[in-house]
Amino acid sequence: MAKLGRTHVMLAQEMVDRSVSVRRVATQLGVDESTLRYRLRRPLDAPDGRSARATALAGWDARVDAVLTRFADARVVPEGTGQCTAQQLYAALVREHGFAGSYQAVRRYLKRRFRTPIQAVRRIETPPGVQAQHDWFDVVSRIAGEPCMLHGLIGTLSHSRATFVWMSLTQTQLAWQTGHLALFARYGGLPLWVRIDNLKTAVARGAGPSAVLTPAFAAFAQQCGFAVDPCRARTGSDKGKVERTVRTDRGAFADLFLAEWPSLAALQAALDARATELHARRRCPATGTTIAEALAAEQRVLQPVPAMHEPFDCVVARRVSRECLVSFEGRRYSVPFAAVGRTVEVRGTAAHVVILTEGRELARHARHTAARLVLTPAHYEGASTPTVRAPTPLGRRARLQLGMWPGLPTPATVGRPLDAYVTLVEEAGR
Repeated sequence: MAKLGRTHVMLAQEMVDRSVSVRRVATQLGVDESTLRYRLRRPLDAPDGRSARATALAGWDARVDAVLTRFADARVVPEGTGQCTAQQLYAALVREHGFAGSYQAVRRYLKRRFRTPIQAVRRIETPPGVQAQHDWFDVVSRIAGEPCMLHGLIGTLSHSRATFVWMSLTQTQLAWQTGHLALFARYGGLPLWVRIDNLKTAVARGAGPSAVLTPAFAAFAQQCGFAVDPCRARTGSDKGKVERTVRTDRGAFADLFLAEWPSLAALQAALDARATELHARRRCPATGTTIAEALAAEQRVLQPVPAMHEPFDCVVARRVSRECLVSFEGRRYSVPFAAVGRTVEVRGTAAHVVILTEGRELARHARHTAARLVLTPAHYEGASTPTVRAPTPLGRRARLQLGMWPGLPTPATVGRPLDAYVTLVEEAGR
């Protein structure tokens, strides 16, 4: 759940005043409905009265210190090296002193009495063209009269703060790669690094510097020409810019998600127009100019967007058999015979199985066909190479049986009796 700030509460109040239900506003802002109702009832400047309430452990300092001393807790014993957890302290107070309060009361007591040092956060401003931060968020909107769960990929260039949103109906690997390409096109180029969260479409295992990318996304990033920088586990500050824009820009785009759209493309066009409007109005903290001006300057150092790239959700390495076939997804696909014995790269795109070697496309077949053996006869033709001898050429009878003989009628015109075909075969064998 997102944290409600003063700006979000003001925005929520404005939307509720326009007869938008609190439940729908909470969904659009990504917060709990009960939390939003509480904040709407409470004045914005009202002090929080919970801090002034008496604690259940008032007057128990001596008994608490006795328990902590026995555990050599460093909070009360100067040379102590141990630590007494809130659970251990609670159990000791109940067992030895008859404490009737709750465990949460013990936790609050320790937090108030022994304030831990505040962790300082290093602020970093990356140079132009170095980094972008990408993340998903979910939102419900009405498309063509029906409520629809949409997934938004939000991207922010870390230097200029230019932010764009690309909407999708799914969060598959194909959508993940297509969304990246869509964001790169809106940036006007590729940054050197893209910082992401540890979602399953991108990270196979691990997190942060030790993360292992999924083969499909690793190949995608390598082909596009950017490096992937996964965040550390449970460390939102690693991609603070996009985390912040998920909160603030969801509010900036909230009225668009509340409206009804004839198609997803119409919503996308409205989001792009709103992004342009925000960039012209907001300022880049790193340059002091508008975000639109900072983006124009950053575009000069971005890498070119790949002109020819097809998103794929699966990539594997396969060895080409002597029959000039590779196996993929329970089917076997033919490749040119010159690749026999090589290990090739097989990619599954939205509609095709693409087979490559050394970055060059060898073959392309339709994906998810009913046939389990997909052949292209031309793959078996041609001259021998220094490492592979060409397959034995087809004879006239074989070509006739395979429908490659010029005199063979097409199925639409078949009407000859059997003896006519016998004569044709005999003539072919002479």
